[in-house]
Amino acid sequence: MQQSIVRFDVTRNDHNFRVPWDKRAQSVSKLGAVIDGNEVLTTAQGLANHTLVRLQKGGRGRWFNGEVKWVDFQANLAVVGVSDEIFWSDLTPIQFAEADELRDDLQVVRWRAGNIERRAAEFSRFTVADANFNQAPRIELKASSEIEGAGRGELMVSGAKVVGLVASKSGSTCSVIPAPFITAALKLRADGNYRGLGYFDFIWQPASNPATTEFFELNGPARGVLVIKTSTRPGAKSPLNLHDIILEVDGFPIDIQGDYLDPDYGHVIMEYLACRNKWAGDIVKLKVWRDGKTQQIDYTLPKADFTENLVTDRPEGAEPTYLIAGGLVFVPLSAEYLSSWGKDWQRNAPFRLVFYNNQKPEKAQRSLVVLSLVLPDFYNIGYQERNAQNLVLDKANGLRIDTLKSLANALKSPEDGFHVFEFKKGSALQKIILDAEKLDAANQRIAKRYRIAQFQKLQ
Repeated sequence: MQQSIVRFDVTRNDHNFRVPWDKRAQSVSKLGAVIDGNEVLTTAQGLANHTLVRLQKGGRGRWFNGEVKWVDFQANLAVVGVSDEIFWSDLTPIQFAEADELRDDLQVVRWRAGNIERRAAEFSRFTVADANFNQAPRIELKASSEIEGAGRGELMVSGAKVVGLVASKSGSTCSVIPAPFITAALKLRADGNYRGLGYFDFIWQPASNPATTEFFELNGPARGVLVIKTSTRPGAKSPLNLHDIILEVDGFPIDIQGDYLDPDYGHVIMEYLACRNKWAGDIVKLKVWRDGKTQQIDYTLPKADFTENLVTDRPEGAEPTYLIAGGLVFVPLSAEYLSSWGKDWQRNAPFRLVFYNNQKPEKAQRSLVVLSLVLPDFYNIGYQERNAQNLVLDKANGLRIDTLKSLANALKSPEDGFHVFEFKKGSALQKIILDAEKLDAANQRIAKRYRIAQFQKLQ
């Protein structure tokens, strides 16, 4: 593996989505593997907002400038090229393992202190996990290993073949992007036909309650899942009907827990059938129970694009947007904002904000705006306490707010000389009222005090 593993040094802009005008340089170290075509495969983590990518072979010595040629953050894969031909001398492309070679004699391999380090790993299971924040599912291999600090694109190998890339590690468990998924994505990219991940945008629940199948007159053994929402995309049309019972997906029977038996990975949740040899735009064959009989339905997989979720998830690399009014810092309630509480954001972020991540957009409010913090000034005195942070805005000057643009428009029409900000019911603070005539002077004073060059960035 010495001729196949390379080290990365990535310099990137690290944005603070809670203090959105703050931008700092960050250095990220990771690893990758040489593949055919004089390219290096790695994970997409750490490449967002990159300003410089350098690669080093042999675990030490000269660094070479690289160029990110292809990246898919939801698949967590990237390909990097190096124009200097000297870099490619003595390097050998890796060989990927097949689906039946992913379980035995596993090791994690990487460069460490100029030497190749190998640590044993033990296969645990296959599972379906989100490719990104609340995103399209893909298969993951779980393996236990005592290696420290892994999760930066290390190779997991079996003999001379690469089982996958280690994407993350929690405790002793490594999460690995398996080789079959990687090779399928790389082949489509090489053919110029890569369309990104697809997903099922309907919501289902297990049909484990016998009363459910009895009510819908489904005879025979309990099976299938019940559709309780046909689409999570605003305005999208679905071939599914409410209360359809999905019995099969592409010929695979679905049990009452929503699992199916995969010939390669065993029992996994049916969500993976949206990615099992399928990509955005492909058709999946669904067998459903509807109106007392079975029907065959063609379901076209939508592309995994969640920018219209209630909690928005913008493309990686996009800079933060914000609006500051009298020291009140407003930002979109986004995946990046929640992720600022760390990997365990579901525990560490404010409960009310996490709650909205599981909710769907409404016609009157497609997305949400949150008061991130208050920059202290005598203009906003009284609203500088901790309870004036992380509040979801409901209305401004009587108008419903769902984007920063709608907030900017609302600020053009104060109510009787005041700007009135109303927050969602149950918030620690229900309302903030500011003098509209003194807003401009306060903005200038606050901009100078906190050295903020731009008071709003809406796109």
